[in-house]
Formats: sequence, structure tokens, C-alpha cells
Amino acid sequence: MEASRRIGKSREDLRTRLKALRAKKLLTEQHNKRDLAQALKIQRIRSLNQKNLEKSLLNAEEQLEKISSVESGKEIQLERKQALTYTIADVIEWHKNNKKDPNAKVTGGYNNFSDLAARSYKRDMSTLAVDLAAYKEDKKSHGSQLNDIIQPKNDKAIITGAVDHLQKGNDRRQGSFVDVSYWEGSIESLIGLYTRAAMVKTDVEDEPQIRDHDEENASDEGSGDDLVDSSEEDEDEDEDEEAIQRVREGFIVDDEDDEEDASTSHKRRRHKKRKRERERERASETHDDALDEDDLELLMENSGQKPSGAATGKFKRLKRAAEQESESTQEHSVSDSRNRDGGLNDFFSDDEHAEEEAEDDDEVPGGRGEPRNILDEFEDFIEDDEFSDEEEARQHKEAQQRQKAKRAGPKLDTSKMSSVDRESLQQLFEVFGNGAEYEWALEAQEIEDEGHGDNAEPTSLDEVFEHAELKERMLTEEDNVIRMIDIPERYQRYRSSLNYIELEGEDFEAKKEWVCQVMFQENKNQLLEFLIEPYKVAVGKVVEFVSKDNYEVPFIWTHRRDFLLFSQLTTNADGNKVNSVHKLLSEDDLWRIVQLDIDYQSFYEKRLNVEKLISNLNLDDDLVKDIKSINSLVAIQDLQDYIQFTYSKEIRELAAASKTSDIPSEEAAAADEEDIKHHKKHFKYAFYERVRANILYSAVKSFGISAKEFGENVQEQSSKKFEIQYRIHATDDPFESPEDVVDKLVEDDEVIYKDFKTARDAVRRMFAEEIFRNPKIRNEVRMAYKDFSSFSVILTEKGKSAINNHSPYADIKYAINRTPSDLVRQPDIFLRMLEAEKLGLIILKVETQGFESWFEAILGCLKSDGTSDISDKWNKEREVVLRMAFKKLTSMTALATREDLRRECQRLIANGVRKKVLLKTDQAPLVPYGYDKGTKPNVFAVSFGKGDFDSAVVGVFLKETGKIDDFFKSDDNPIRDRESEERFTGQLKEFFDRNLEYVKPDVIAISGFNPSSKRLFDILTNFVANNNITAKADHIQDQAPPLIQVIWVQDETARLYQSSERALTEFRDKPSLVKYCIGLARYVQSPLLEYISLGENIKSLIFHEHQKYIPDSLVLEAVETAFVDIVNLVGIEINEAVRDTYIAQLLPFIAGLGPRKASGLIRNISAKISTLANRSDLIEKELTTANIFINCASFLNIPYDEGSALRDPSVEILDATRIHPEDYDLARKMAADALDLDEEDTAHVEEQGGVIYQLMQEGVSKVDDLNLTAYGKELETKFGKKKYATLQSIKEELVNNYEELRRSFHLLDAMEVFQMLTGETKDSFGKNTSIPVTITRVGKNMREPGSRIRFLKVNTSCSVQGTVEENLIPRNANYEQGQVVQASIMHVYYDTFNAAFSLLESDIKKATGAKFYKEVGKWDFESEEANIQRELAKERAILARTKNIQHPLYHNFNFKQAEEYLAPQAVGDCIIRPSSKGPNYLTITWKVGNNLFQHLPIQELNHGTHKEFMVEGKRFADLDQLIFQHIQVIAKHVNEMVKHPKFREGTLRQVNEWLESYTKANPTNSAYVFCYDHKTPGTFLLLFKVNENTPVQTWYVKTEANGYTLKGFSYPNMHRLCNGFKQTFKSFASNSSSRTRAPEPRQAYSGYGY
Repeated sequence: MEASRRIGKSREDLRTRLKALRAKKLLTEQHNKRDLAQALKIQRIRSLNQKNLEKSLLNAEEQLEKISSVESGKEIQLERKQALTYTIADVIEWHKNNKKDPNAKVTGGYNNFSDLAARSYKRDMSTLAVDLAAYKEDKKSHGSQLNDIIQPKNDKAIITGAVDHLQKGNDRRQGSFVDVSYWEGSIESLIGLYTRAAMVKTDVEDEPQIRDHDEENASDEGSGDDLVDSSEEDEDEDEDEEAIQRVREGFIVDDEDDEEDASTSHKRRRHKKRKRERERERASETHDDALDEDDLELLMENSGQKPSGAATGKFKRLKRAAEQESESTQEHSVSDSRNRDGGLNDFFSDDEHAEEEAEDDDEVPGGRGEPRNILDEFEDFIEDDEFSDEEEARQHKEAQQRQKAKRAGPKLDTSKMSSVDRESLQQLFEVFGNGAEYEWALEAQEIEDEGHGDNAEPTSLDEVFEHAELKERMLTEEDNVIRMIDIPERYQRYRSSLNYIELEGEDFEAKKEWVCQVMFQENKNQLLEFLIEPYKVAVGKVVEFVSKDNYEVPFIWTHRRDFLLFSQLTTNADGNKVNSVHKLLSEDDLWRIVQLDIDYQSFYEKRLNVEKLISNLNLDDDLVKDIKSINSLVAIQDLQDYIQFTYSKEIRELAAASKTSDIPSEEAAAADEEDIKHHKKHFKYAFYERVRANILYSAVKSFGISAKEFGENVQEQSSKKFEIQYRIHATDDPFESPEDVVDKLVEDDEVIYKDFKTARDAVRRMFAEEIFRNPKIRNEVRMAYKDFSSFSVILTEKGKSAINNHSPYADIKYAINRTPSDLVRQPDIFLRMLEAEKLGLIILKVETQGFESWFEAILGCLKSDGTSDISDKWNKEREVVLRMAFKKLTSMTALATREDLRRECQRLIANGVRKKVLLKTDQAPLVPYGYDKGTKPNVFAVSFGKGDFDSAVVGVFLKETGKIDDFFKSDDNPIRDRESEERFTGQLKEFFDRNLEYVKPDVIAISGFNPSSKRLFDILTNFVANNNITAKADHIQDQAPPLIQVIWVQDETARLYQSSERALTEFRDKPSLVKYCIGLARYVQSPLLEYISLGENIKSLIFHEHQKYIPDSLVLEAVETAFVDIVNLVGIEINEAVRDTYIAQLLPFIAGLGPRKASGLIRNISAKISTLANRSDLIEKELTTANIFINCASFLNIPYDEGSALRDPSVEILDATRIHPEDYDLARKMAADALDLDEEDTAHVEEQGGVIYQLMQEGVSKVDDLNLTAYGKELETKFGKKKYATLQSIKEELVNNYEELRRSFHLLDAMEVFQMLTGETKDSFGKNTSIPVTITRVGKNMREPGSRIRFLKVNTSCSVQGTVEENLIPRNANYEQGQVVQASIMHVYYDTFNAAFSLLESDIKKATGAKFYKEVGKWDFESEEANIQRELAKERAILARTKNIQHPLYHNFNFKQAEEYLAPQAVGDCIIRPSSKGPNYLTITWKVGNNLFQHLPIQELNHGTHKEFMVEGKRFADLDQLIFQHIQVIAKHVNEMVKHPKFREGTLRQVNEWLESYTKANPTNSAYVFCYDHKTPGTFLLLFKVNENTPVQTWYVKTEANGYTLKGFSYPNMHRLCNGFKQTFKSFASNSSSRTRAPEPRQAYSGYGY
């Protein structure tokens, strides 16, 4: 009883909370109609996923059938067929990759309610899940109903049905383009596709209806229309769930005109009926208080558990509500129970049971009721070529039934809701509505569906899946176009931003000439004179290969090398003629030509657009006639700017006319684009248009020369270097001055500006803009900046302090007068300048050398030769205008020069990155002892990571096949102590003896994270030597095998691999250190593959020290070109790549291919032939297109079995060589000549296995006897083919096919190991480098106080140990253990990770100095010295501020703070403060007057036992004496001066004005007055005026402790000072009078008074 009550209470609680939850969810939906509309659309897309994919595939297959029926000779048919094959294969591959997540949201995660409501709903369901678990626990004792519901259904029957279905489909599809073997190989993927589509349908279903299990209420309230059949009342929860699910399916709107949907809309129902009967029997035995199945469904799917079998076991077909109604009423007419109140009333209908039973009773073989497997609904995925008559009739009948049901409209049958009484249902409708409010959404959907008839195109993948996912998997339309076009994928990517036009005739010759000129300018210093012409010919030929033939660089380098070489017969010292061969172009040059090809196409496209604009405007202008001769992008841009400025009005009129006239579409689009694109510019040009159309423009013409004529003068003079004073066009001066011309114009009624200044400025601006827009003048300025520009650095305040000797910008801090050629030689310097400018450290100034003289020369082309005043005025006006124009010209050109130089420097750095990558990837695997180069070794990789004492030692044994054979782990770190080392070696010996008895490693590879790994390396080396572990040498009998190598391995790829997604996928359960060791072992077997496997992560590796100054796109491009070169050098076994995805990573870098074409090739091989037997199948089996085959064929290696080569005629032995199929006949001819076979013998041998096989049997060394030089001459003479290099390569391949051409595996030297483990380089950790070190041991006698330090043991931050010897330790210095000090590196022992240091100040100062050369004229020494002094002054000020002076007047103030402090004090008050001169100085600041303060420097003199303070040459014993006897005495004299009647307050200007006014009032009297000297506080000015006509004279009076000083004479008081002044002036006046012998005006000195 207690259990029953508890179960009942749990049941009621769950039911109450569940109802509240449903109400909350429905209410949320009601408030989100817009979300629902979007969700309905998304649900429709998800529900139609499978159907749309079927239609897409069916459409693709139909097109394939049509294409196959047409003659197969046309290339476009092959391309279309190829693309359609990709469509089918891509869909299958998509679902294969996603079959692990069948419930994944395809539409981006939209729901029927807002995200906020969804999160709240989820939390509530999680809470209910806890209660459900408790309820389930209590329910165990009352039956297994709950467990039965939760158990998932067995899907074995589903899979079996899918296999049978596929087999039937294969039988029907015989002869189609995609053969049976492909479908059989894809059964698993298709099953995943079907299952996923069905799961997506059930995933979009809504929650179940609210049900009430109170049967008494249902029976009491049911009457009339609400009467229900008693048998339906007895149905269990499963029936209700299915009915509610059908109601939910009414939300999903399907295409009504789809015949495929008609053929698959009815399902087999008999097994469902039997299941329901079994469920009824079980339900009758259970209690009425059991939870409904829809309750459990709702709880479990929201609590994160797997939905119950009732929900997930039925893969229902999504149908329209109207269709369901129609189907259910065909057998059971229940129209009296339908509610027609709203269009969506069938939300709650439950008539699926009636439909099912009707179909169960109507089962006829082959008819509608025929039992069908759940996967049969996808039967049309592979459909018959022809439909039977019965099938067509059935589909037509079902389509009519759907139309009839649609017209009848949806209904609501409340009779099916057996557990909900009428009153409750009415209340439910009143609160939540009956669904009619959502009718607008479904109506909109229906309207949309009406547009999709029988003629609608199949839904594309873009409509089904997110574009980002398609793009990531390369399944977009653009990707398919790339696969289809017969052009190498890399070339397509390079040209994607261009309308790449294949040039012919003169245009193509111009292109070759342009590329040749650029290449010659870049490499002219490396070419000998006699190689210049062959060089240009070679460049032109490569341009033809790239542009016309679309050959990639590896193909040109390998099979067109004869065009890259120049041979010359020369006579040696012995008089014999020798054929010397010169290499004209390298692989780097070929890649550069590819880039220049793109650059020229961009320029050509720009020029075409300008030519169209000129043609549309019908221009007759001399400046645009020579457009064909323009060969640079900037020149084209200059011309376009000129046209847009000069003819802006015509361009706007043309654009307007093109919208209403019948201008050809391209020209109209070009004109319209100019108007729209440059609308703002045309608006800006409105001012110039107004001036040009106004009478004011006559003032512009008055300059006497037009901008066009001026440009021609400049061009002519520039060609003669301005040495000849001759001008094509003379400048005429008007008869009126510029002011008079403008004055007359502003009086005109039609003038646009009435103000003289505004009109004059408008005229100047107009003429300056015409000069600025002139292409010839722009060209002159550009050439001047190209030849004479210089770059200088101006430091900002931030840069002065931030850039020090350790800064990466130290060598550019005071750089000046750097030319472009200087910067190109060191490209990193300019890039670091730009980086420093971006950081606000410097300002980069670009200017031309000798600007003023150059400007004057150009001005001479504009000025007139007149000498009149009017000519001078006009020439000045012309100079003003030219400076206005040149201000804009120089600014624009400086920016363009910076940008051009930046691109060039970035290109050079990118080339450096490419070379570094080539060095790292051009490595063959480490060669095992006794094997040929290229053989992969067995590798045992060991590491203990950081090497802490508690770190375990981990090892991985990787076999030559790439499979991991075993793992090793030891918890005994051998560097901990001796015992741990012994235990470790014992465990390692046991590992070797037990697991590696038959398969030994060829090498032991080791690496780590710090120098501690050096100790592990030494231990392993000793272990191998002590145990005599030798290499495996069973195949070598005549010599003893050596010990197994223990080597250091570069770990940069392993560090990235250990934390990559690839490692997580391959070894999910392994620790990070194990993955690290796997990366090390793989690197030993193939460095190239490990670098390629990094993908985008390779950007994080540093190949070049200045790599960070260029964009990632350039880095990736450089890395890609290096990968392409090395991969094609090595080649790839194509069949191995098809089987192994790890090897397949190389395929995109094969010539002609790329990521898309490579994946398509692998997919085609897998689908059509599974294994590529020979290269010819690439064309014969339509696996590639023609040009791609030419590019990639020789780099795809197809090894052969010597035993089958003779028996199998399909085997082509030459497919296992680097010989191109185009040269197979040439190779056979060479083999026949080597075997001395004539044509008849050759034909006979070909029947017996081929001449190549015969040559290999008899010995390939016979080809060494052939005279290839003579043979090459014959080929060139008779057939015009240059094949010298090709013949040589054929010979080498016949002798040793696919020989390993890479360099041997690079073993790291001591410096490289040091850099790998410490992260330091020679620059950062080398001799004469200053670094901080930590003292770990002090070597001295601690028992003797004051004993000298004998040595110091130190440690650096990179774990390098070091020693400081006694002679390198400063005397009397005291150091403690743990102290951090600055030290200078004297020597580094990179192999042992040790170093010697010095603590001497001289060595440290030398180490901290600049380590670069300061060239005179390129370095600003003056600015450097000024900044050094400034920094020293700052340091002294800092030291002074830290000085502690025990005096009441001492304050740690600066001068501003001192003045603010003394401002309210009395005259004579003072303070003592620090001095900026240094620690031995002080400053005393005292108040002289209002806002006047004197700062006196005080020098502190130390005399051993006592100090002295000296100021102004006087010494004082202490500061008090100084203040009392000096400052206060001077202040007393200042007060006396101020109180004197001759003293005047105010500024110097005010005193001068007073003195002038006084002498004017008293013209016969002289006057003098004293005032403050505000510039030198403490000093006074004596101003006097002899009479009214003489100027004011000024003498200086200095106050001192002894009184006043005037003209070198001292006076104790003011009375003496005034008298002394008078006497002094008289003597000065007397001396002056005697010198000039002029009569003395006695009256002038009658007295001083006022």
C-alpha cells in the first residue's frame, strides 16, 4: 500500500507539472508567429531532404543518359559528364561523413519557439527527468511497460531491406554511367543516408497533445459529434502517439505535384496493426495510472535520453494535412465527426488509425496495399529507365486523390480524442486557440509550393545544406565548375579575380615583351651579356606554356627543360670543342613568370576597360591616342583619372543615355559602371565643371599655356635631362596683371564668384588640378621618385624611449637617405620601418633628392621669358599654382612609391620563405642500413617531454609501413638519479628483447622540450653501445652491421601534431606525449608528408626570421609552391593514394591538380575501376580531362609486378617511370636502338612483352652506349623538337626508374639542436650578447670573511648552465646564491648546452652596444647624440630625485612644482630641490617677484670629511650659510630696486610705451627707468631715451650679493647705481661723439627728470 501511494503521488505530481509544461510551451509558440513561419519553412526543407536529394540524383542521372547518347568526341560533353558524376558522388560522400550524427540539424538550428523559451523549456524538462527516474524506479515492481517503451527498436530488418533494395536497384541500373560496383561499394553510405533522412523527419515533430486519462469524463461528455467508437477508446498510448504524430505531420507542407511522392506516400501497415493488438493486450493488464507514452516521449527527448521506441521506431512519411484526411476517408467516412471551424483544425486529428486499417484490409500484391519495407519509400532513388503502364496509372490516380483531398480542406476529428472531454477541449481552445491563427503561415507556404510544378528544377545542395558547410567540403557550384574546367586548379585560383583573356597576335607578343622586360630588370645583374637574348627567348616561351598551353611549373621544369637551357659550342684549352650548357631559368623564375602573367592580365583588363570608355566617348585627344603604348598599371590609372576629370560631364551624359538608348550591353554597362562607381568623384568634379563652363575659365587660359602643353614641355625637357633650355610650347603673358584679369571677371554678371579672393582661388585650384591630372606630368614625378627618392626616419616621442639597442627596430632608429635600391637589398629593413610606423614609433618620410632644383627645372617649362612687371607677377602666380599641384602630386606619388616598395620587399621575403621550406621538405626518409635511398626505416621515437624528475619516458615503435607496432613507457626517469637510470635501462632492454626480437628499429629518434633531453640522449647512446644493439643486416653478409643510430629529430611538426584534430581522431585515447613521439617517428619516415599534413597550421611555423612582416596569404602561397615542386620531384603512387588518405594528402600538389580535382580523381578511380592499371586509363576511362592529364600523368607512379608484366598486356612498364606518355615512343625507340633491333624485330619483341621489358631483361646499361647528342640534333633538325634534356632524363629513368632525387635526410647539427631545445639563435645567444643569469652557486671560502670569489655557477632562463671565472668577476663584488645579475656571454658550447660568462662592466657595456654598421650619410649621428644627452639628463634627474637631503627647505619638486609652491610666498623665499644635471648638483629656486622665479644651480663638492656648496663661483660651508649670505642678500637688493622711484612694474612693452609717451610729453628731457627682465629673473633692465627722436636703449643690471652690476661696474645701492649710470652714459656718449667728429648737442643732456 505504501508503494502504491507513493507511486500515485509521483504520478500526480508528474502529470500536473507536465500539463503546466505543455501549457507553457504552447503559450510560447502562440507568441512567436514569425518564428513559426520561419520554422515551418525550415521544417519543410528538412522533411524534403531525402526527396530533394533523390530528385537531384535522378536529374543528374537523366542528364548523364542524354549525354551518353550523344557522340563522345566533344570535350564539353566529357566535362559535363564529369561534373554530373561529381554531383552523385558528392551527395553520397556527404551522407557518409555525416552518418554518425543522423539527427544533425541541416537548417541551422531553427525551432518553433524562441531561443529564450527553448532554454527555459529545456531546464523544466531536465527537472522533470529527475522525477521520471524516481517514478521509473518505483514502477519496476508493477510491470515492464516503462522499460519496453524506452527500449529502442531493432533496426536489423531495416538494414536488410536496404541491402535488398540496393541489389534490385543494381539489377535495374546495368549499363548506366555509374556502374553496379559503385553502388555495391556505397551500400553502407546509402543506408546511412536513408536512416538519416528518416530520423530528420521524426526530429522535427512537435510535442504530443494534452491528454486526460479520466475515461469517465470522456464518456459522460461525449455525445453527438463527439461520440467515439468504443474500440478506439481502448487503444493504448502507442496509438495516441501515432495519431498525434500524424497531426504534427500536418504542419509539414509537401510538393503536391510530385509523382515520386505519390508513389511512396502509402506504407505497409500490417505489422503496425499486429503491434497495436499486442500493445492493447499489454495495456489492458496495466494500471490506468500509467504515464502516457507521449508524456514519456516528451520527458525523455528533453532530458537528453534516447527517445522511446514508439517515437524513434517509426519512420513516418511526412504528408500534408489534406492528404491525410483524404486517405483516411476513402475507406471510413466519418464526415459527421469533422469540425470545419478553421483551416488548421486537423492539428488534433487522430484518423491515421482508420487509414491504416483501411489499407490493411486492401492489401493486394502489386497494388496500393502491398506490404512495403520502410526503405521502399526511397525506391525511386534508383529508378527504372521506363515505367510500366500499371505504375503510371497508379501514380496518376494517387495524384488525383491528393488534389481532391486538398480541395476538401483540413478537418478536426475530436472523436479520436478519447481521453479529453468536450468541456476540457473547449477550454483548451479558448486558452491556446484551435490553431487557426497559424493558417496564414501555411497559406503562404501553399502559395510558395504552387510555384513548384512538374517543371521545377531539382533542389540544389545549396537549398538543403548550409553554404558554409558545402564550401568547407568543396561541394559548391563554384567548386564543381573548377572540377569541370580543363585548366589546372591552381591557375584557376590565381585567375579567379580576373576575366582571363587568351591573347593572340600582337597582344600576346606585347605580353611576352612586358614579362621579359620585368624579368630582365630583376635578374640583369646575374646574366652574362651573351645570355641576354636567349634569356628573353626562354622567358617568352615559358609565357606561352603558361598562358596558352596551361602547363604548370613542374611539367615545364621536367618536360620542357630544353627551352630553359642554352647550349653553346666552345673550345677548351686543349683545342677541343665542348658543348657548354647554361641554365637560363630556375623553378623560382618559372613561378615568378606565372605571377607576372596574372599581373599583365590585370593590367590588360584595365586597359581594355579604358579603351572601351574612350570608344564610347569618341574622344579625339592626343593624350589618349597612344594608350596601346602604355605598359604599366599606374600609367593606365593616370590616364583614366585624366579622362574622368576632363570629360566628367560627357561620362555622366553617356551613362544617362545608356539607360534609355540601345547602346550595346557591354559598352552601356561600362559607362554606367563608371557613373555609379565614381558617383562621388563626379560630384567632386562638379566644381571644376562649373568653372570650366563659366566665364571664369578665361582666367585659366590667361596663364598663357595649357596643362596639356605644359606636360609636353616637361616630357621633352625630361628626355633631355633638363640640360637644353628649349620648349615646344612657349608661355605668353597677357597685357594685364593677374589681379586685373580677375577684377574684370568678378564684375561680370555671369561669373559664379563675385568675391575677388574666392574667384582667384578658384582659378588657381582649377589650373592646379589640370596640372595634377595630366598623365605626362604624373609620369615625370613618378620617374623622379623612382630614381631619386629617399626614405628617412623621424622618431616620435614614443619611439625615442621605446627603441633601444635590443629593439628589433634599433638599426632603423636614425636611418636617413635610404634609397629604394638600398632597401631592396635588405627588404626586411623597409618592412620593419612600416611596422614601426604602424606602432607609432616613427614617421617614415619619403622625398626626392634635390627637390628644389628639380622643381625649378620643371617650373622653367611653365614660366614665360618676359622681364616686365606683369610677366613677373604672372610667373609668381604660375609658381603658386605649380606648388599647389606638386603638393598633391608628391603626396600621391610618395604613397605609391611606398606601396610599390612594400610589395617588392614582401615578395623578396616570400621568396626567402619558399627557399627555407624547400630546404626542410627536400629530404628523403632516413635510409636504413644497407638499403637504397628512399626506403623508409623502422623508427623507435623516445621522449620525456619537459624532462621533470617525475616525467615518464615514452616511446613509440613505427614500422616502415607506417603502422604502430608497439608502445614503450617507463616511470623511472633516468636523469633523476643513478638507480632510476639503471631501472630505466633494464626496462628498455627487456622491451627490446621481448618485443623487437624479429623487427628491430633502424634508428632511435629523440627530441624534447628543453635541454634536459640532452641527458636522455646520452643515456640512450650509451645503452645502445653497452648492449651492442646493431642494425638489422640479414641481407648483408660480408660485413658487420653498425650500431643503431641515435639521432636528434626536428620536432616542430610533432609539436603541432600532438594537439591537432588529426591526432585526436587517430589516437583519441593516447596522451599528448605519445602523439608527440608518433609525430617524431613519422617525420623520420617522411618530412614532406608531415609538413603537408599540417594544413593551415603550417602558418604557425617560422621558416624565415622576418616572416611575420608579410601577410599569411603570401606565406601560404610560398609554402604551396615549395610543396608543389617537391611533391612532383618525388611523384606519388596513385593507387596507394586511393587506398590511404595519409598518402592522398600529396595528390593536390601534383601538377594540374588541386584539392577539388584531386578528390574528384580519387572518387572517380574508386567508383569506376577501383585500381588504376595504367596511365592511359585516365583518359580512356574519362577520369581526367586532356590538359590535366598532360600536366599530371608523368608524376603519377604506377609500379608493376615483374611477374605480371609479361603476361598482362594492359601493364605499361613506362608508367612506373617519370617519362611522360608523350615520350613513350621516344623511349621505345631508344630501347630498340640500345638492343640493335630493326622495325621487324621491334614489332616481334612488342608481342613478347615489349621492347622496354626486353631491355630490362638484357640490361638497361646498354642505353649508356647511345649518342644522345646526335640523336637530339636529328630530332631538332627533322622535326623541330628540342629534346636534348628529355633524352637524358629518359635514359636516367630507364636505368633507374623513379629514383629518389631528394637530398638525404638532414641530421641536425649542434647549433640546430641547441636552437630547437632552447629557442635561442646565434643572434640572441651568442658571443658578446648580454643576458640576465641566476647565480646557483658562489665559489668562495665561506669561513674567511672578505675572501674573494673564485667562481660562480649560473643558469639562464633557457636552462643553459654556465660558469663565471675569477678573472671575469669584478673585484670587491659580493654575490649571493639566487641573485639575478646581467652578464655577457664570452663563449657558447652548443653541443653540451654550456656557456662562459663575464660580469665585468666593460664586457657588459660592449655586449649591450649596437651590433650593426652605421654608415655615414645613411645614419643621423646628430639626432642620435642629442637624444643620448637627453636620455642622460633624464637619468640624472631621476637619480637626483631619489637623493635624500636633510634640510627643512628641501623638496622633491621639479621647476614647475617649485614655482607653484612659491607663488603665494614673499619675495626672497626659496626652496631646495633636485637638479637635472646629476646627483652632485642641487637647485635652489627663490621668488624674485610676482610670477618671477630664479633657479640657481648648486654644485655639491665632497672633500672627504666635509662638503662644500658652490653657487655662481662662491663656496659655502652648508646650505643655511648659502641661503643667508647669498639668497637673502640678493633678495634685499631686489626689494630696494623695486621700491626705487625709477622702477616701473609691467612687461617690457608696457614700460616702452610709458617711456615713449613721457618723452613725447617732455621732448627736451631725457628719461630712464628700471624694470624686471622677465626672460632672466634676478636681472633688471635699464631703459632710457635721450630725447623724443632717439630710440629706446636697454642696458642690463644684475643683482648680486655685493649690490648691482652695470656695464662691469659694481654699485652697493640704488643711489650709487643711478649716478653710475649717468656717468657711464656720458662717457659712452663722449666716446661715440669723438669717433664720429660730430658737434655735441649740449641741450640734449640738460638733465634726467620727469
